[in-house]
Amino acid sequence: MGSVQIDLMKLASSPFFRSSPAASPEKVPSAGAGLTFEELLQDSMKKVNDLQVESDGLVNKLATGDVDDISRVVLASQRAEFALRMITEVRNKLLDAYQQLGRMPV
Repeated sequence: MGSVQIDLMKLASSPFFRSSPAASPEKVPSAGAGLTFEELLQDSMKKVNDLQVESDGLVNKLATGDVDDISRVVLASQRAEFALRMITEVRNKLLDAYQQLGRMPV
């Protein structure tokens, strides 16, 4: 299986991770503006969680008949699924890097 390369700055600034398509564009500081890696990961995890919550809410509304456009529900579910896969891959890469550092001779 091929390797996955992820540009975290592009991931964080992507409109994909906004909680709703109508949300105003967020200001993402550049790499030199003081955004730490920890803050980037925390922000990304919060956005993934927000997408999951939004998707669950729309699925519940669909079940009760409160949603007129099913494509909105499908799109939100796909966004949440993709975001979860991406953050899982980031976690896997971080764990792999940590394990490689542990195997390095001192």
